[in-house]
Amino acid sequence: MARSPIGIGFSRTFILSSLFLFFIITVVSTIFSTFIYNNSRVQLIQSLYLQAQSINQSLPQLNTVNVDFDLLADQYSVADDNDNKLRVSIINSDWVVIGDSAIAKSNLSSLDKHSPETRQEISNALSEDYGSATRKSDTTGREFIYVALMRNKDDLAQGVIRVALPFDVSASFFNFFVYPFLQILILVFASATFISLSVENNLRRELSKLYQITKGTLKGKKFTKKGPADSQVQNISNAVEEISQRLTKEIDNTINQRANFNSVLDSVNQGIVIFNKKLKVKFVNDIGLEIFGKHKIFLKESITSKKLAPINKLLRKLSIVNQIESEFSIDVGKTKRYFLLSASTINTSDDLVLVINDITSLKTVEERRKNLISDISHEIKTPISVIRAGAETLQNGAIKDINASEKFLTAITANSERLAEMVNDLLELERIEQGQLYQKIEKINLRQEVNLIIESIETLANDRNVLLLNNINDGFHIDTDKSALRNIFLNLLNNAIKYSKEGGLVTISSKKTVTNTVVSVEDNGYGIEKNNLQRIFDRFYRTPKARANTNGSGLGLSLVKQQINQIGGVVNVKSKINKGTTFFVSFPIRS
Repeated sequence: MARSPIGIGFSRTFILSSLFLFFIITVVSTIFSTFIYNNSRVQLIQSLYLQAQSINQSLPQLNTVNVDFDLLADQYSVADDNDNKLRVSIINSDWVVIGDSAIAKSNLSSLDKHSPETRQEISNALSEDYGSATRKSDTTGREFIYVALMRNKDDLAQGVIRVALPFDVSASFFNFFVYPFLQILILVFASATFISLSVENNLRRELSKLYQITKGTLKGKKFTKKGPADSQVQNISNAVEEISQRLTKEIDNTINQRANFNSVLDSVNQGIVIFNKKLKVKFVNDIGLEIFGKHKIFLKESITSKKLAPINKLLRKLSIVNQIESEFSIDVGKTKRYFLLSASTINTSDDLVLVINDITSLKTVEERRKNLISDISHEIKTPISVIRAGAETLQNGAIKDINASEKFLTAITANSERLAEMVNDLLELERIEQGQLYQKIEKINLRQEVNLIIESIETLANDRNVLLLNNINDGFHIDTDKSALRNIFLNLLNNAIKYSKEGGLVTISSKKTVTNTVVSVEDNGYGIEKNNLQRIFDRFYRTPKARANTNGSGLGLSLVKQQINQIGGVVNVKSKINKGTTFFVSFPIRS
C-alpha cells in the first residue's frame, strides 16, 4: 500500500480506478469542450457572414447622395441574446471608415485607414467570399471576431462591410474547457475515493459495465443506467450521464440550428443547390427543386438531364477558379426562362454551391427597352424628315410661291402635331406605368358619358360619313374613374372611325355579368389579321393596312390597355377581315 505524505493510505484499486476514470472523463470532456468551442466559433463566423450579406443587400450604394452611413451602421447594430451588440463598420474604396456603430460620428475622422495591410479580415475578403479575424479592437479594447465582406468583388469602389461581435478567447477557453474539466476532475476523485472502499472484484465488474456504457455514449448511443449496486460507481455513472445529457442537448441544438438554416435557404427567393466533389446533390432548397420545371434536380443524385448539362460544365470549371457566373436559358412549360448561375467553392469544405437567379423579367424588360428605342427612332424619323425637308425647301425660295409654301407649311404643321401627339402619348404612358395617375372612383351614367364623347368626335365621323350608334340603355351606371373612361372610349371610337369603310357603322353596346360590366365598340370596317391581334396593344405597333391608309402614332391602343389595367379592368378584341372589329372592355363591379 502506498501512503501519502499526510498519512492517508491509497490502495492500488483506488489509484488504478482513479487513473482510468480520469482518462475516460478527460477524453469525453476534451472532445465535448473542443467540439462546442470550435462549433460556437464557426457558427458565430457564419452568422456574422449572413448578417453582413443581409446588410449589403439593404445598404444603398456608397455614391448615394444625402445618406448618413454612420446612422445606417447604428440602425443595423442589433444585440444578441447575451446583450452583445453587433458592431457594424462601413468602409469606402479609400479604406476610410464612413460609418461605425461603435464610434461616434464626430470621431470617425480620427480612425486610421482600415486597409488590407492593417486588417487581416479585409485582406482575406479580397480573395475569398469573406474574411475573418479574431483580435483585440484598438477602438474598444475588447476581443472581437471580425468578418469582412466586399460589397462587389468586381468593383472595389463599392467598399467593404465589416461586422463583429465580442469573443473573449481566454474566457471561452475557461468556459468550454477549464471549468468543465475541473468540475469533472473533482467528480472523478470524489467518486474514486468511494470506489476504493468497495471490494475490488465488484469494483472491477461495476467499472467494466460503466466503461461499456460510456463507450456506447461516445458512439452516439443513449446513456442507460444498469442500476449498479455500488454507490461510488453510481456517482460516477450520474456524472457520466450528466455529460451525456449535455452532449445530447448540444447535438440537438446543432441539428435544430442546421434545420433552421435549411429553412432560411428554403425561404430565399433563389434556387440554392450544394454539390459534393462528385457533383452529386447534397442539398437543394424548395425553389431549386421546382425552378426548371420538368427538368428536375434530385437529392443525392447527379444532374442527368441533357437540358441542364451546362450546369455540370459550369461546376467543373470550379477546379480552375473559385467562383464563376454564367447565363443560362431553358424552356419551362411553354415559356423561355432565363437564369443567372453563380457557382463557388465552399472554403471550409470541398463542396460546391450553385445559386440560381431567375432573370426572365429582366431579360423581358431589356428586350422591351430595345424595341421601344427602335420603335421611337423609327416613328419619329418620318415626321422629322418631312418637317426638315419642308423647312429647307421654303428656305431655298419656295416660300415665295404661295401654293407651294402653303403645301409645305401644311405638311410641317401636320407632322409637328403628330410629333406632339406622340410625345404626349408617351408621357401619358409613362405616368400610368409609374403609377402617377390617381383614380377618382365615381358613379357614371354610361350612356350620357358616351354621348359626350361622340359629340367631341362627331366632325371626324361626319368627314368619313360614319354613323355612331349608342345602344347603351339610359340609366346604365358604372363605378370607375371618369378621366380614364373618357380616354379609353375616345381612343377606341377614334380607331373605329378611322378604320371603318366610307358610310360605315360603329355601335356601342353594354351588358352586365355577375362580376363585370362589359362595354363593346363594334365597327364593320376592314378588320385585323389574326396574326396581328396579339400585337395591336404594343407601343407604336400598326398593321400594314393601318400604315397605308391612316395617320397615327401607334400608341392609342397601348394607352387603352394601360389605363384599363390601372382601373382593374380587362380589354379583349375579336375581328374578321372585311367584316369588322369589336373591342370588349370589362369594368369590375365594385361593392
